[in-house]
Amino acid sequence: MSRRTAFTLVELLVVIAIIAVLIGLLLPAVQKVREAAARMKCQNNLKQLGLAAQSYHDSNLKFPVGVRMPYATAGNDPLTGSMANPFGPNWAVFMLPYFEQDNLFRQANTNAYPGTANVQNLAAYNVAWRVVRSQRMPNLVCPSDKGADAEPFTDPLGRLPEGGWARGNYACNGGTADSDHHIRGDNGVNNPPFLGMSKRPVMSIDFGVSIAGVTDGTSQTFLFHEVRIGVSPKDMRGTWALGFPGASMVVAGRDTNPTPNNAVEDADEIEACTEFFYPGIGTRDRMGCRNKAAYGMAAQARSRHTGGVNACFVDGHVQFIRDSISQRTWVLLQSTNDGQVFDENY
Repeated sequence: MSRRTAFTLVELLVVIAIIAVLIGLLLPAVQKVREAAARMKCQNNLKQLGLAAQSYHDSNLKFPVGVRMPYATAGNDPLTGSMANPFGPNWAVFMLPYFEQDNLFRQANTNAYPGTANVQNLAAYNVAWRVVRSQRMPNLVCPSDKGADAEPFTDPLGRLPEGGWARGNYACNGGTADSDHHIRGDNGVNNPPFLGMSKRPVMSIDFGVSIAGVTDGTSQTFLFHEVRIGVSPKDMRGTWALGFPGASMVVAGRDTNPTPNNAVEDADEIEACTEFFYPGIGTRDRMGCRNKAAYGMAAQARSRHTGGVNACFVDGHVQFIRDSISQRTWVLLQSTNDGQVFDENY
């Protein structure tokens, strides 16, 4: 009798099916391991940012400003929230020497800002600091998002002549009221949510708080959050050197934008949303924004981690905050001086 020396077609198909099943079982485990590693790297990035902010505070007796905007005026959305008007370096630019980017900081030449005292004379306005805008900063990117090679932001309305603003995933805690109600540390008591409660930010327009000013406690006040890189090159969200809500500042907690990673279709109030909005941007993709003429007033913390966002507190510890956190607790953690007691664990 002759001996068979090869697989039959049926046997080969059975082996392939078994291998496919094993791969199918293995892939979710591999993905979980990768995400766990990415989340840990993201947390380490935030930890290093927290240490750098502490070093900045040691040298300057306060945290850096969220963004320089010397002509900002409460209630004047175009002047305060529009990229068409003068704005200067943000917290990340000012902190460059504190995470080993001193050469880049010298290129920014922040001492030359603003360059003119006349808001009408925009041609003479000093924008030399923007030379750093296109620098990729791996330590400012969460590996769970699109990465440092994500397509940079270019203003679709042409107000920023410079294109190529590099991406980033970390934002300072800019409070909860619209950004024009936190100018120079305004407490935002007359703006929702929770009217009458003091909600002073950590870093806002022309303001950086001192640790002594964090009267609610440094372990109970956010310092930095995650934000997601925009859904389009026209979407400014997740842009490390651009000091607007959603780009490098979280101004969050309003009724239209209650908690992190929310699925509200018109959640973030940012410029140029009409240029990239699509149905499902919020309800499906959790990157909602107002599909109408709007200015950079408010934007929420967001991440690609399942179920929440990483946050760094003023005392330097980093914690994963669940999306299920209540709006009230979320707002209290944003504020430095609300004087309230938490009603839940977070």
